[in-house]
Amino acid sequence: MVSDAKKKKAAAKKKGQAVATGKGAEAMEAIEEDLKAQLENGDANGGVYEDTTTDRACTGVLGSHPQSRDIHIDSFSLLFHGHELIQDSTVQLNFGRRYGVIGPNGCGKSSFLKALGNREVPIPDHIDIYMLDREMEATDLTALQAVMQVDEMKQRLEKQAEALAQEEGPEAEMQLEDIYERLEGLDASTSEARAGKLLHGLGFTKRMQAQKTRDFSGGWRMRIALARALFVKPTFLILDEPTNPLGP
Repeated sequence: MVSDAKKKKAAAKKKGQAVATGKGAEAMEAIEEDLKAQLENGDANGGVYEDTTTDRACTGVLGSHPQSRDIHIDSFSLLFHGHELIQDSTVQLNFGRRYGVIGPNGCGKSSFLKALGNREVPIPDHIDIYMLDREMEATDLTALQAVMQVDEMKQRLEKQAEALAQEEGPEAEMQLEDIYERLEGLDASTSEARAGKLLHGLGFTKRMQAQKTRDFSGGWRMRIALARALFVKPTFLILDEPTNPLGP
């Protein structure tokens, strides 16, 4: 008789070999089996699987200039629950460009985006990151107030401006100009009109803009979250399947 422990160990070894030998389909199947087991068996956090930084391990070296608004990461590798999803690759994200990540379910798209969003690789501090992967919380704030509530971002930009004012060189000057432009957009005298325009573009009437976020379905709260992301205008905006729940 083979014990359950030995069976699990043999299965884990087989899955690890599938990843190590580069068999993509087998590797993805192994990861999906692990996630399915966690969802069925539950965990210490109330039986619901949650993606946390402890699930991932990634490495990389900053290849771009520390003051550049481009992000180049060399020797990038990503592991999820011990399974190697990306090995010794190069990530190049140039300022002003839009990129899409395409791949089958379970291949690690969300893990890759979360690793970037959580700064698990060396991304310069002056590049502010906004990751949108869930709808706005249901609160007593109106849709318009929820979009305009960016005090934390404003304070961060002001601190960055103070630090950049001490720097010299064209890169620092370009960053400073960009920050001043964004701070102007967050000014209270113009923010309400801009937030209202963004919400209107996403289907919100004047009456809906005055409704509390808790009165909206998840799809409409995702639209509020998207308007908030566009309102903030971060240097690096990450969208993880934001269109999936957009239906009312």
